[in-house]
Amino acid sequence: MLRPAGEEEDKSPIATLKISDDTKDLLKDKYFELAKCMFHAGIDYVYSDDFQDMMASDEDAHDEEFMPRILH
Repeated sequence: MLRPAGEEEDKSPIATLKISDDTKDLLKDKYFELAKCMFHAGIDYVYSDDFQDMMASDEDAHDEEFMPRILH
């Protein structure tokens, strides 16, 4: 889970990443590296021009055509 830094009283995650047991077994101890890469890809996307352009228009922000895609 990814949580905001410095906000101890708010325990709700910003994002949750679930990795299947099969994938964990396949990757052994390296599944944590996979999780870090996936979170970094998501963060990079949020700071990208594509995401900023999508958020600039409120009417399009909730349109499924403009929603962020799966990043992996």
